[in-house]
Amino acid sequence: MDSLLSKNLSRRSLLKGAGLAGAGALLSFNSVWGFSRVFGQAMADDDLQTILNLAATAELFATTHYLAAINGDLGLAEVQVNYLKAGFLAEQDHLDLLVSLGAEPVVTEFYVPEMLFSDQALFSAVTEVAETAFVGAYLAATRVFSKSEETTPFAVTTAQIAAVEAEHRALVRQIGGRLANNISYAQYTLNNVSDAVPVLQPFLDGKPADDSLGTFIGPVAPPTADDIAGVRAQAEMLGYDSTVQPFAAM
Repeated sequence: MDSLLSKNLSRRSLLKGAGLAGAGALLSFNSVWGFSRVFGQAMADDDLQTILNLAATAELFATTHYLAAINGDLGLAEVQVNYLKAGFLAEQDHLDLLVSLGAEPVVTEFYVPEMLFSDQALFSAVTEVAETAFVGAYLAATRVFSKSEETTPFAVTTAQIAAVEAEHRALVRQIGGRLANNISYAQYTLNNVSDAVPVLQPFLDGKPADDSLGTFIGPVAPPTADDIAGVRAQAEMLGYDSTVQPFAAM
């Protein structure tokens, strides 16, 4: 894990270099992800188990994150809370798929900025960073899987997941009052799934490089089976469509 943390991006460049000095500040992705650095790297591809394990960790974090936001004090409109509930269900579906394929999350508890679920602007900005990283990671997995005919079904599935993570990114931008559909192409920010580790690292160990996001608290346990069942019971009311299947399962 230590070797992964030094790759591509430091925690300081995420938290400080991105320019998030306060709850209302926006993060500049071009300054966080130098495209010349991403595309200039010649690193070995992640193996299948690494991809599965890190993706499962990200999805477990996402379910924890969205459930805490649903239960938080963000002052959201009902339709926005419904965005989060549907997002939670999607992330849980992704996690269930990954686990069925043999994934094991690297960690099962997380840390978050103390004000993350009571400051709407902070929540929106931080979630956009996370979802951008998820999109980048799944596109990286698509690149790796598309190299072999044997793993092509996985490539299609990771592209399917990346598309949904991009929807989540748009919705949290809307929650923050920013233009939701502001880009022509999903951002290919990472060359490997493991390059996303530094983005999530403060949420894994509670040790940010500085106080840009405030004090981190935790650990926060992931959703319980009852939590998951409670939101799933609302799926029909939300209009969440659980019939769409991943290509790898077809």
